[in-house]
Amino acid sequence: MFTNYSRFILLIALLFSSISLAQTLSGVVLDEKTKEPLYGVSVYFDGTTNGTATDMQGKFVISYKASTESALVVSYLGYNTQIFDVRKLTSGVKIYLKSKPESLGVVFIENDPWPRKRKMAIFRREFIGKTVGASECRILNEDDIEVVFNPTTKKLTAYASKPILVKNKYLGYTISYNMEEFEAQLNVSRNGFTTTRSVYVEGTSFYSELRKKTRKRNLKAREKEYEESILHFMRSLAKKQLEENGFQIFHKGFIVPPYKYFDVTLEGENAKIDMKTNKLIIVYDRFHKSSLTIPYENKVFYINKFGNFSPPKKLSFGGFFGKKRIANTLPLDYNL
Repeated sequence: MFTNYSRFILLIALLFSSISLAQTLSGVVLDEKTKEPLYGVSVYFDGTTNGTATDMQGKFVISYKASTESALVVSYLGYNTQIFDVRKLTSGVKIYLKSKPESLGVVFIENDPWPRKRKMAIFRREFIGKTVGASECRILNEDDIEVVFNPTTKKLTAYASKPILVKNKYLGYTISYNMEEFEAQLNVSRNGFTTTRSVYVEGTSFYSELRKKTRKRNLKAREKEYEESILHFMRSLAKKQLEENGFQIFHKGFIVPPYKYFDVTLEGENAKIDMKTNKLIIVYDRFHKSSLTIPYENKVFYINKFGNFSPPKKLSFGGFFGKKRIANTLPLDYNL
């Protein structure tokens, strides 16, 4: 299976050196129309474990690093999610959320011939994954997910009016995922056998510990998943530590110097990567083989200190990396 899969597309907060001073942001979240305070609004840095919720007066306080580039997400059921650059906010900020109009349902021109059970099985497989860790993950609110198959385009799309809640017992997290887009391009044979050509997922996420004390097996699983992750590869590429961290690069079947086809330039806190070919093979620890493809003339992308890359739709991963899903995904502030 070849997968164009982006974990979470927004640029995430950078955790800097110990000399960076922690700051706090305080504010209040209000209904845009009534100006009444909203209780229990989620306020978090996307893809991380750093978050809080508003109190009865709609107030919140959240800490962050002084030089963060974080995407601050403000999310509440029944309201449009807002995303901010925390560096442009000042303490005491008033954030107004606009309520969503009542949905009349998604209208589709073609009839959907597939039963929900079949569509949800595909969604579950492509959203959670089908690795060993996926067997220990469960979506807690599947009824909030609408799944539609278009028989002409062979495309499966999914929508959720509420955050998707995932209990990941493999890594020891509870994940709240605001899904903005899910699209799986399928191959369907004459006898109905279905395989997946590509997947794209977009949204914001917040991680919280499943237990007060993380189990040893969860810590071990996190370490393993990090070592084998796109996150580890991107951090290593940005720091020019591919070889030291166990990565080898192949081009057209031959091993090449790790930076022969990667031009790495630091631009402030980000690394600018210019890939000099359409496709490279990445091998981790000699056995885990993945592909990285950029089928565009402009092959420049960026990596921040978290290891988050952008623009996400430009890069396609296949092989070992392509099989990774939310069951194997760590928060972007892991181990930083």
